[in-house]
Amino acid sequence: MKKKIEIITTMFAPLDFLNAMVYPSISKPIEEVWDGMVNTTIEEAKDRGLSGIYDLTDSEWFNKNKYGNYQYTLINNEILNKLLKGEIKTLKELNKLSENQLIKYNYNKSLFEYTILYYTLKEENTDNYKTYVDSIFIN
Repeated sequence: MKKKIEIITTMFAPLDFLNAMVYPSISKPIEEVWDGMVNTTIEEAKDRGLSGIYDLTDSEWFNKNKYGNYQYTLINNEILNKLLKGEIKTLKELNKLSENQLIKYNYNKSLFEYTILYYTLKEENTDNYKTYVDSIFIN
């Protein structure tokens, strides 16, 4: 749902009055229900494993600006260790290291035992983006 929903005027005073008085009080619960449904969808996608996250990241209905631009990448044990130790600080570092490892192993993806699911969100009060690791799957 959009951040701010406009009230539609009908030129019928009683309906416009109800719309102006009632809608603001029910819009928040409606948005909360929608957000809950989206969060449930994300969790269900993760429960389905790799095929679920592939479907989620490829979906067009998902509002990536509000709920996060979910992506995934293959990683190996070396990358996972660096990630868990906090040696990888940015998405750029993760992608570069992953690409270097793919080149090192001649793009043999079977050597990459893990898939990492992450998302990027814009911080509300700034123009900065933050990346969050959501889940790590064993392939």
